This record gives sequence, C-alpha cells and structure tokens, in this order.
Amino acid sequence: MGEFLRGQIANMADVNIETLRYYEDQGLIQTPIRSESGYRLYSDEVLIRLAFIKNAKLCGFTLKEIKKALTRCKDHSISVADFIDVIDRKINSINKEISKRENTKSMLSHLKSSLQTTNKDPEVQVVLQTLNMNS
Repeated sequence: MGEFLRGQIANMADVNIETLRYYEDQGLIQTPIRSESGYRLYSDEVLIRLAFIKNAKLCGFTLKEIKKALTRCKDHSISVADFIDVIDRKINSINKEISKRENTKSMLSHLKSSLQTTNKDPEVQVVLQTLNMNS
C-alpha cells in the first residue's frame, strides 16, 4: 500500500490541493492518516476514489450524486441494476437539456433570419449593429 503526501496525490490525480480539502470536508474521500511529522498521508484507495470522482464528474454527475453512489457502494446497498437506472436517468436528463438548447438555438436563428430580411426597420438596424448581428 502506497502512502502519498498531499501534493503528490494531488499531482497524481490531477486535482488541486484545495479540491482534496473540499472532498475531505464533503466526505467524498476519507480523512488521511498523519505521519509522525504531522503530514497527511493518502492511500492508494484515495487515488482510485479520486479517479472515480473525476470520471463521474466528466459524465455529468454532481458531487452529491457521486457521494451517494460511493456511500451505497461502501454499504453494498447498490446493485448493477441500480447503477444502470442512475445512468439512464442521467442520459434522459442530458437529452432533455440538449432538446432545450436546440429549441433555443432554433428560436435565435429564426429571430436572426427575421431581422435580416430586406425590409429592415431603421431602429432594428441600429440594434443589430450594436449587437454585431448584421453580418
């Protein structure tokens, strides 16, 4: 089992030291043991957990969701089916967000197109120039 100082594990996990402190405070990683000199010593398990947290965040999970998953894993109260359900809910949430963004984009494109018609009102033209939308 490896023991790593705070700076070492931060570099290895590609997180900053403040993130380590925050994760400790939030209970996402265990409080490290202390060396005789008082330095925090982190284990390999913390490095694995940091990689899990980082990957889960990249998949769009919140720290609250990640903590819940880690707690349930530790308690052995989550099954593969539960994980699949959580993933399905996250995918549905992302799909809804994509749909909202596509609708917003469509509305903006329509607005832009309407404003760029040949019968431009002079006041609208000033607004377009101000917004730099009359290219």
